Amino acid sequence: MKKLLALAAVAFGAAYAQRKMEQQRSEKDLFAAASAGKAPAKQNQPKDVWAAATDSRP
Repeated sequence: MKKLLALAAVAFGAAYAQRKMEQQRSEKDLFAAASAGKAPAKQNQPKDVWAAATDSRP
């Protein structure tokens, strides 16, 4: 009886892990499809961000 219960627990764990991996893969594919063809946004920040943040001039 213990062996059957352990086998059922292992089967449930394997099925859960497989479902979780498929979900992560589909989310990754969805993100890749949604972000395909988009160029990263350019930010007009000075090279020395710390100096710009502490600069007291308006």
